[in-house]
Amino acid sequence: MGGFSPIEIRVLARESQTSDRREDDQPSNFLINFSRPETAGRSDGEILSKLREVSAPDEEDAVDQATDLDLAPESDLDAAFLGEFSDIELPEDEGGDDLATDDEDVFEPDVHREFDEELTAAYAPGYRKTNSDDAVGAFFKEMARYPLLKPGEEIELARQVKFLAEVEAVRDRLKASLQRTPTKAEVAQEFGLSDRQLDHRMHRSRTAKRKMIRSNLRLVVSIAKRYLNRGVPFLDLIQEGALGLNRATEKFDPDKGYKFSTYAYWWIRQGITRTIANDARTIRLPIHIVEKLNKLKKAHRELRRDLNRNPTEAELAAALDIPVDQLRNLQQVRRRSLSLNHRVGKGEDTELMELLEDSSTQSPEAKMNETMLRQEIYTVLSDVLSEREREIISLRYGLLTGETHTLEEVGILFDLSRERVRQIQTKAMRKLRRPQVAARLKGWLR
Repeated sequence: MGGFSPIEIRVLARESQTSDRREDDQPSNFLINFSRPETAGRSDGEILSKLREVSAPDEEDAVDQATDLDLAPESDLDAAFLGEFSDIELPEDEGGDDLATDDEDVFEPDVHREFDEELTAAYAPGYRKTNSDDAVGAFFKEMARYPLLKPGEEIELARQVKFLAEVEAVRDRLKASLQRTPTKAEVAQEFGLSDRQLDHRMHRSRTAKRKMIRSNLRLVVSIAKRYLNRGVPFLDLIQEGALGLNRATEKFDPDKGYKFSTYAYWWIRQGITRTIANDARTIRLPIHIVEKLNKLKKAHRELRRDLNRNPTEAELAAALDIPVDQLRNLQQVRRRSLSLNHRVGKGEDTELMELLEDSSTQSPEAKMNETMLRQEIYTVLSDVLSEREREIISLRYGLLTGETHTLEEVGILFDLSRERVRQIQTKAMRKLRRPQVAARLKGWLR
């Protein structure tokens, strides 16, 4: 795959090694990398400067907007899709099939037009390009090279891609029966092919899969833009969406009668929303908690619409059929964490940590008084007590380091019994209770 550009999605790395799978049968690396090395470390705000402004439907986490279908296992997602779209007929018009979303409908011509408008605006005459635009800009230009597929092309390519799944199924079956990794010749024999013919068909299938993925990358970008500012960088959203697109390419059945973009939409969206649910928060929430938060937000939105005001806790709890205490726990979990290094202010030149008061820190005056009192008490102990008595009292009450020690610990240090240490301590305290000594320590005792 060395003939592709640096921003090319290496989604097909796994399949490119299928014919020469290692004997240990370890899974090959599955990596997507959109950014070039020279763009590492640049802010997402700069990278997105050339994109048109996209207002999120809500400022809260996309976790709250993820549906149960988005977070479902792959098998559930496929079953749900097939149940809903099994009767869809393949339309003759290339742009007639719409992809329903929570916010608005997405049409393939709209996706194509939006992409072209953004690409034109980003590189129009007079636009001052910055280095931070390299990653997204180069990716946009790369996608522009691949037009959308026509229905006939889509079906033909999808049928070629299915051969990869068939080979994988045969290889797994042979491995189970032979109790070892099958050779290429054994796999080819199952299809009635020679090794060379198998390699040729595998190459055609991988090429078809690569073309399907490239031709639908703009759909990934269109969906990813709907989840901006949700705690996950834009390029990461594209990456996860591309993983979903790759999975959709593997599982798509062209004989069902619906378009690939309609099927791929749900896999792309699932990949994006799942990574937001897993990575958008500093502390990851379990999926079942995310689902409860989704229901809470939906109930809050519906009640606010019906009542023309914000619902009370009792009304929300009744709508969700849960106790008020459990509702309060969910509302507490919903709160987001914020880094102390988060930059604030108009110019983002100040960290949040610099604006917060540290209530545990003493004032300079208090620190000075404490230091002087420690010096005074040590002077008194030196004047009144013997060296051993002074050290024992200091250790027992933590006068020097602030750490107290038990009679047994002090006894070990001085090679004395516990009782002997107690006797020395009692004698020393008797000396310190004298009126003339207590007067010198009056400030400390207060």
